[in-house]
Amino acid sequence: MLTTEEKIAELIGSLPMYLGSLLAGIEIKIPVKLNFSEGKTLMFLHKNEGNPMSEYSKKVGLTKGSFTAVADRLEKKGLIKRVAVSEDRRKNALILTEKGKSIAKKIDHLYNRHISTKIAQLEEEDINKLKNALETTVAIMEKIRQHI
Repeated sequence: MLTTEEKIAELIGSLPMYLGSLLAGIEIKIPVKLNFSEGKTLMFLHKNEGNPMSEYSKKVGLTKGSFTAVADRLEKKGLIKRVAVSEDRRKNALILTEKGKSIAKKIDHLYNRHISTKIAQLEEEDINKLKNALETTVAIMEKIRQHI
């Protein structure tokens, strides 16, 4: 018999599978080729711009070295720039360039439209249940994030 905490862990572990199903068939055409880590980083910056690089590497789930390589590629593609956050030249914040903002907005719009179209196929009662469950999940996850 699983504890409540173990059941939650099991359910959270299954979320990527459902997200994959939800995103199946999405087509995102942008003028720049991005790999998965670059796209994830670009979208994370779109929602959380201006923080130090070390904070992003943890949140995107990459080591500092791997994240630095992703940031270098995004900078080379003209999508982000580094900005000094202190006199220590090793500490930089990342911000999107105008090109980066434009592409991130387009990806975000296409992503939201794709998901909305799939969700709209549900019955209204299920849509409301899903919305309420996700709002609760996000609020609780934010509490967890603040305590870690």
